Amino acid sequence: MSMRFMSIPVAVIALLSITTWIAAAESLGVWQFGEGTIATFPAKAGAEIFADTPVTAGASIIRLSLTKAPKSQLMLSPGSEIRLVEEGSSLVVHVDKGVIQGNIEDKGSYSDLHIIGAAINIRITGTLFVVERVKADTDYIALVEGKVEVKLRKEVALALGKEEADGLDLAARQGIGGSITGGLTKVDELNSRPQLPATAARGTSVRDDAMDGSGDWSTDSALDITSDEIMQQALVDNLATEIADQISQQITDDITTQVTNEVVQEIIGGSQIIRSSTEPELGTPPGPPN
Repeated sequence: MSMRFMSIPVAVIALLSITTWIAAAESLGVWQFGEGTIATFPAKAGAEIFADTPVTAGASIIRLSLTKAPKSQLMLSPGSEIRLVEEGSSLVVHVDKGVIQGNIEDKGSYSDLHIIGAAINIRITGTLFVVERVKADTDYIALVEGKVEVKLRKEVALALGKEEADGLDLAARQGIGGSITGGLTKVDELNSRPQLPATAARGTSVRDDAMDGSGDWSTDSALDITSDEIMQQALVDNLATEIADQISQQITDDITTQVTNEVVQEIIGGSQIIRSSTEPELGTPPGPPN
């Protein structure tokens, strides 16, 4: 019996610790649009994203905003996966799989924003870019606008015999790759804007797309897709709300009518009972005179 009572405080302490941790956890991102999961659970618009939680795009492009930099957006192609982590005053986006597009208009309260893949560490100041984790050990960034600093991850640089990770500045319309075995590649001069893949199955890489030259720099197909679908979803949501309101009002009217009828019937029935109980008794009529 003593053992049982001794275990209760431990359980209470553990529960309080978990509750305190949950209360202290801060949202780093907000799910804006698309089908996918947060920590394997289906996500919906407005869902919060907490530190080091896997965020995975489903069959469509998804869009996220950053809690402390709400004007900035991240979009993930189908099947892609990221995690958000704060390190000091910096936000780090770990690209674990697939392709992401970032439009960093404002860093908010962050001093820096980093994108980390298998091999490279990208320091973002304010820009538009597309990053792909090509394979388990290879990354590629295509810079559309702005300027970024690209270097190898520290552990990768050390493994390749470099004391410090060599970094370089990437200008708009340039791209560069990196792998854990070969380090950074040469800088590419890009010929067209790389597009965020709309499906998981595709035949070209981000680099191939950007070097092809058949596209232009003014089109952002991912933004067009999500904007159109968000508008369509808003129309559907508004229509659903309108229909729900009409159904609710009809149900309310029907219930009110039914209750009113029942009350009236009760009143009428009660009145009849009262009348029948208050009518004078006439008694037996007198017999004929003798």
